[in-house]
Order: sequence, then structure tokens, then C-alpha cells
Amino acid sequence: MFLEKHSRFFRRFDLSFAPRHAGAPHLPIFAETNDFSVFDALASRVKAEKALEVQPNGDIVELMEVDYDAEQRALKMLFHRASPDAAEPAYRKKARQKAGMKVTVRKVEKEEGEEQSVSAHLIVSDDLIRQGTYRAALEEIPGISMTVVRRIIGQALHDYEYEFERKNKRINTYSTFKPVGVPSETLSGALKSGTLTHITLVRPAKADFVDADGIFQPQTETMKIRVEGEITSGTWRDYLPGMFKKAKEAGWTDFSVDLELDDDRRRTVKLDRQDEAKEVLFVRSDELNFETELDVCSVGIVDEVATKALKLIKQG
Repeated sequence: MFLEKHSRFFRRFDLSFAPRHAGAPHLPIFAETNDFSVFDALASRVKAEKALEVQPNGDIVELMEVDYDAEQRALKMLFHRASPDAAEPAYRKKARQKAGMKVTVRKVEKEEGEEQSVSAHLIVSDDLIRQGTYRAALEEIPGISMTVVRRIIGQALHDYEYEFERKNKRINTYSTFKPVGVPSETLSGALKSGTLTHITLVRPAKADFVDADGIFQPQTETMKIRVEGEITSGTWRDYLPGMFKKAKEAGWTDFSVDLELDDDRRRTVKLDRQDEAKEVLFVRSDELNFETELDVCSVGIVDEVATKALKLIKQG
């Protein structure tokens, strides 16, 4: 996947921070010096160079910088993914000549101690949606998903204990962390310019040929159906509910559709088996454009990226 110089995609999340023990106070995003906060937990982890996770293939995802902007009321983070064993990038040059075309390829070689890297911003608005929950936007960069970001932040908070008092006893606790994608698009809206390409059905597997010795255990059975005709925003309810009703009668329990969106991205949207005829909401990425020429991997937090991501967050 190639990254554009002046644009990035962002996905919005609701981030929930909750104390492990009932009755304990929630950690604020930011607090004054010597007071407990999410910022202090992450900053301490970064300072100790422990805000990282090593992937099974040897790549390292690391929280490199965390900052709190009091004026914008925002927590800003920059993550890196470094790949020591990644193949070196190459640049192609194609020259047209009278006798034909000549193509040359130049490989960029890394120096001693260097690792091929990418970076991603995570911006959190310090405005409560509800107790302990804040809206955020994560820059979509290959290899830096919310799955790994969740583990890095979650581990930092787990190791950051703080005290509270209950029934005249001092108790240690820590904060848990849970991100949930914010639905921002409807199926009808997506199909105005996008395409429904496949439908997937899933049900518990029944395999009579599996032996009875307990060595093999059937799990799930999947059917993928390619959509040959056109299903639009105005017609999907004419086809999908009827199909899913018959599928349920045949024992299928889970349904999803694959979409090709107008931004050249793909999404798999799971449909509620009880409400398949109702409007469907799903999480969609938003593209932002920048005046700044963005590096594949930035050394520090880019102000324009943080400001525009925060503006996106506050749109709802």
C-alpha cells in the first residue's frame, strides 16, 4: 500500500477508560503535575522506553511521543512501526525513447542500524462523551491498527496503579481501556456510489465424515456468494431481507456483505440477523487532505495532522 504525500485516512473511535475496581475514580485524560492521569501513564511508559510491542514477524510497534495540548484540549500520540527485515523500497524510472522504452529500478539501501518504518497519529479529544469515554481518530497506516494500539495503551494503563479510598481502606487499582469504532456511514449511503460485491453466510458446521474419537471438531461452515447484478441504495431491501430469511430457515446464523467504496477501499459489514431489513450503520474511514507534505514516517507529531484530525473528531 502506497501512502499519498498530502492525504491520509482516519477512523474514528470512542475510547473508554474505566477503573478496574468499582467505586474507584476514573483517570482523567490530563492532570496537573504529580496527579494521576492517562497522559502521565503513557508519558512515563514512553520515557522508560517500554511503550512498545514486538510482533510475531519481528516488527516493532512503539508509542514514540505523547503530548497534551491544553489550548486544543487534546491528547496527541505518535506511533512508529519498524520492520528490521522488510525488503528495501525501490523506485522505478520509465524513459520513452525513439527506439522503445527503457525501465530502470533503483533500490534504496538502508544504513547500519536503520529499520524501514512508518508512523501514525492517534488524536484524542479531551471532551467527555460520557463518563470515562472520549472521541478519537486514528490515522490508518498499514501495520498500525487499533488492535495493536489497544494492547500498547492497555498494558501501560494496567501497569500504572493508583490509590483510592473505600470504607477507610486504601486500595490500589488501574484503568482498563476499550476502543469502539464509531459508525459513520449507512449501507444505503455507501451504495449510492459504492458497489456490493459479495454476501457471506456462516453457520455451525455439521460434518458426518468427522470421526468420533475427538481428534477433529467441526467449527463453522461458510458460503460466499458473488453479486453479479447491481444492488443499489434503493433496492438492497428488495433482495437482502428475503435472502436472509430463507438462509435462516436453512440454518445460517451470521450474515455480512462486502462493499467496494468510492474511495477505493473495501469494507465487510456484518448485518444483525434480527434487523437485516433495517438501515445498517458501519464504521467508515474519512480522508483528510493536508498542505504539509507528509513523510511516510515522521520524527514528531505533525501539527496540521493533529489539528485536522481533531476537527474531524468534533464533527460528531
